[in-house]
Amino acid sequence: MIAGVPVIDIEDWTQGEIIEQVQAYCERRRREGQQSSIVAARQAERTGLMLSGSGKKLPEVYETFPFWTEDEIKLLRVEKVRSIMNRWAASGGKGGEQP
Repeated sequence: MIAGVPVIDIEDWTQGEIIEQVQAYCERRRREGQQSSIVAARQAERTGLMLSGSGKKLPEVYETFPFWTEDEIKLLRVEKVRSIMNRWAASGGKGGEQP
């Protein structure tokens, strides 16, 4: 496959179909690049916050990266609370983070 066009089928395609396929392939690659650049910029932002020691709380991962569904966000929140509760219970209910 070259630029989204299957080489085996190329003889059966019109020039217009080939051009449309190549343009669609280029657009898809452009959007993938946009998504990659968003992720890279947000990773740099998070790293900068961690290293700067500015005292700012790091945003949650789903706030930084826009690829999470509502159900996945709910599961992450539940897991975070569960982790806090487990640590609190493991410490005998004394010290550590309290829920």
